[in-house]
Amino acid sequence: MPSAPLPANETERLQALYRYDILDTEIEPAYDEIAEIAAYICQTPAALITLIDKDRQWFKSTVGVSIRETPREVAFCAHAIHQQDQLLVVDDATQDQRFADNPFVIYDPKVRFYAGAPLNTPDGYCLGTLCVVDYQPRHLSPEQLRALNALSHQVITQMELRVSLRRLKNYARDLQKLNESKNRFFATLAHDLRTPCGGILGLAEILKDETENLSISEIKEYAGDIFTTASEAHCLMNNLLEWSRFETGAMSYKPDRVSIYELVMKIVSLLRSVAEHKQIDLVVLGQETLWVVADRQMLFSVLQNLVANALKFTPSGGRITLHWSIVGNAVQIQVSDTGVGMNPEQLAKLQHDRGLDSTKGTAGEVGTGLGLLLCHQFIEKHGGRLEVNSQKGVGTTFTITLPHICQEVEMASVSLPAAS
Repeated sequence: MPSAPLPANETERLQALYRYDILDTEIEPAYDEIAEIAAYICQTPAALITLIDKDRQWFKSTVGVSIRETPREVAFCAHAIHQQDQLLVVDDATQDQRFADNPFVIYDPKVRFYAGAPLNTPDGYCLGTLCVVDYQPRHLSPEQLRALNALSHQVITQMELRVSLRRLKNYARDLQKLNESKNRFFATLAHDLRTPCGGILGLAEILKDETENLSISEIKEYAGDIFTTASEAHCLMNNLLEWSRFETGAMSYKPDRVSIYELVMKIVSLLRSVAEHKQIDLVVLGQETLWVVADRQMLFSVLQNLVANALKFTPSGGRITLHWSIVGNAVQIQVSDTGVGMNPEQLAKLQHDRGLDSTKGTAGEVGTGLGLLLCHQFIEKHGGRLEVNSQKGVGTTFTITLPHICQEVEMASVSLPAAS
């Protein structure tokens, strides 16, 4: 018995079949009804909707047949998928050299008649057939053959509807998640933006109304508080702008050769005054001439957010360490602090929500947690990952792993002590 040869596009054909995610699914009335109509029109005792897998013939629907699959090498339909533009009709299998010694012809159920209409996808792949079977020789009229072919088109229509429905469900699920994130984001933003704005207005009102009654040191203190609060609001708005640009696709990914040391020192210089104000040591430890292939602005934003976050949750007298090194074929950058840390429940929530919830810092600092959400998105854009480890009362470490590095090794160790 000659087995049907593989189609020239077999690999692509199987990919098309698997795209429908229909193999081994439950029986569905829509397909059964098509098979029943085919059997009725052709006046045959059996009708099947078959799909030709790599090494089997699987039946999505059966009428007059109890099995759900057979080996591919004995399948009539394995031959039919080669006749993509026309039906394969076998009036008497005992007289056809391709099927005369087929076990389903010689033994039960002793198939004699077969007619299979190909199931052709819109992009031109034949996945199987809608076929009718009889156990005695017979002949179909042209009208019956046209009807069988028309019904095969309905099978593909059902399969396309299946794909569309799956996509709609995925879109609905993604939209629901997006709406939930959006609602939480704007609720948090509205709350936390109101706080610094209210603080700035309150402090400014005191300066406006009480200037004549305040000493120079008190005026400086109020002005310093206004500056700190305004800086927090400015950082929040920057994060919001970056998040909006990223979500709308306005922020493009532009990889370049970036010196980690130079980037870190720029961030340290920017945040040094905050560290001195809270009397926190900033320690920089890493290879001075280690470069990474990254988007400079994105990586700067990530590191700035992580250091600012560490400053927020580290009490006076604490320490923040920025360390980077080569690990395997990647580079790791760590931002570690001796801050308040998190318990397992808080850590799990942070990893699940990606930092969208807001928590006040050790000096009452506010924020939306939007910075951490951006950090995750930016690092994933690089094909890297951002991980966090934390212990309550001990501290927190954020680890960035980036896949592309270029290096010249020279160790740099810098310690920037807190102001006395």
